[in-house]
Amino acid sequence: MNGEKRICLDLGVLHDIVSLKVNGKSVGVDWYPPYEYDVTDLLKPGTNLFELDVTNNWANRLIGDEQAPADFEWGADRADKGRAMKAFPDWFIKDQPRPSKDRKAFLLWYYHRKDSKLNPAGMIGPVQLVFKSFKQL
Repeated sequence: MNGEKRICLDLGVLHDIVSLKVNGKSVGVDWYPPYEYDVTDLLKPGTNLFELDVTNNWANRLIGDEQAPADFEWGADRADKGRAMKAFPDWFIKDQPRPSKDRKAFLLWYYHRKDSKLNPAGMIGPVQLVFKSFKQL
């Protein structure tokens, strides 16, 4: 590549964490924008392989769990501060399978409710290759 020109991969809008590889080489992991990477030295003539692993925010999983009936007892609800598990359930103490197959997380304190708003998730884009000079980087 010409030493003055660089090629950047701009992933646009993305929620929340991305791991990027170009042609099998790790570019890194980021969890905040801008999701833009100088990939000049990783590109080759012809076909190039871009591998992205996008991980979403845990809050959406917890809100999803709230759609299923609780399989433990809640303590007092503290409105906007959340609620605590009243006590460890018997199935947990006795190392038995969880009664609710729809609940995935097991936490002592919950901030989310059944009607909590889901967070934006995934790669929104647009994804584009941007040609820049060193002055623009």
